[in-house]
Amino acid sequence: MSDLQIALGALGLCFIAGVVVYNTIVERRARQRAERAFGTQAPDVLLDAGAIAPAPRREPTMGAMPTVDRTEPQMGRIEDVSAPRGTAPRVDDDDVDIAHAPGGADSMVSSRIDTVAVVLADDPVRRETLEPLLNALEAHTTPVLMEGIVEEQWRPIDATGKGSWRELRAGLQLASRSGPVTEDEIAGFNETIASFAASVGGVSQRESPAAAAQRARDLDTFCADADIEVAVNVVGQYGATFALAKVKSVALEHGLSETGDGDLVSFARDGTPAYSIRRFDRDGERHDANYTSGLTFGIDVPHVSDPGAAFDEMVALANTCATTLGGELVDDNRKPLSAAGLAAIRRSLETVFRDMEAHGIPAGSALARRLFT
Repeated sequence: MSDLQIALGALGLCFIAGVVVYNTIVERRARQRAERAFGTQAPDVLLDAGAIAPAPRREPTMGAMPTVDRTEPQMGRIEDVSAPRGTAPRVDDDDVDIAHAPGGADSMVSSRIDTVAVVLADDPVRRETLEPLLNALEAHTTPVLMEGIVEEQWRPIDATGKGSWRELRAGLQLASRSGPVTEDEIAGFNETIASFAASVGGVSQRESPAAAAQRARDLDTFCADADIEVAVNVVGQYGATFALAKVKSVALEHGLSETGDGDLVSFARDGTPAYSIRRFDRDGERHDANYTSGLTFGIDVPHVSDPGAAFDEMVALANTCATTLGGELVDDNRKPLSAAGLAAIRRSLETVFRDMEAHGIPAGSALARRLFT
């Protein structure tokens, strides 16, 4: 090796040593600046085990639910509308107006004594389509009336020649002399109407069965108080009997009519019965086809539009018969009726008459004749 090569090798070693020393100095200065900046020496996360303690684990927990006032769903009193599934019910102001359209002169359905269900259809319902509904409603023990809108008025479906309707209503009578309808029967009526409405693509409006049943019971209570017959009797004095032929002659002479059943009836000007005459025989007495021991003059008060006038006329004829046939006026216990007794009967009659007026079911009206059957 020449001297030149030895000199160059020594110079290279000195250069490498200088570079190492320089890097060491630079690194030390940088570390000092870092320590001053962060305060403490940063641990080596790879080599210094335990330098970083694991944070304690928090399991998720259920927090307390915020307190909110809860409103329970409630059932309304009125089953307003039903519609076929998937079909939006069509109920707007026009429909409401139709449901409350006035009744024609021959309209019979009334919310006073009926629970009313309305069917509204987009397309006219023809009579043949209506037949299954009419047949189903005939199964009810109390009458059901069906009406449709004709010229913006409710009319019985059989009263006009119209063969189709977009608006129909059915009225189930809530009570009669047989008693009130049950809630189950009302629910069945509602279901029949709702099913029919769905079958024709319409909607229906119905009354809640519970509310309608309560109205039926209230109506039956009213009927029990108002359903009276006012009667006076004429019996033969000293056990005498009356010849029926003679009774008939006197009755016809005073304007009474003989019905097909042989009853003697006085008819009012409107053609409805005012009062009637029937036999009043003693209990256990042998029924004689030609003679009777007594006569009963009776007024079916709820069916008579002017029961006061009918009573006065009836008592006058009873007195005439008593004079003509040789009898006397008595009550149901066969005790003689005085003028004071007759006046008391008339006052009780007038009380019932006013009570029926107050309930919107006047005596002798179509509503009263329907209800008291």
